[in-house]
Amino acid sequence: MIKAHNVLITLTFAIAMVAVSPIHAQTPNADQGKKLYNAKCGGCHDTKVHTRPNRIVHTYNELVDRVRFCDNAAQANLNENEIFDVTEYLNNAFYKFSKVSAND
Repeated sequence: MIKAHNVLITLTFAIAMVAVSPIHAQTPNADQGKKLYNAKCGGCHDTKVHTRPNRIVHTYNELVDRVRFCDNAAQANLNENEIFDVTEYLNNAFYKFSKVSAND
């Protein structure tokens, strides 16, 4: 019984560690993100949406979520690393958000 309990605790801990670990495995590449943005996002809009005064993205995490939303809407089929590459490009070029936010 104790052995099964220890296994359960170990599995629970392992699942928790995976849940809080970063989703993307590599450092985001803004240059690659720009290439992906130009190839996969330009069909729906140009970069003016990122500089409009009433933009809908206000934090880094919202930017990541928006890139995922647009990826799905455009059926661009970006993988997680590519999502973060595009996010890195957009953040560096337009948004300048801190990647760590107390509210996110």
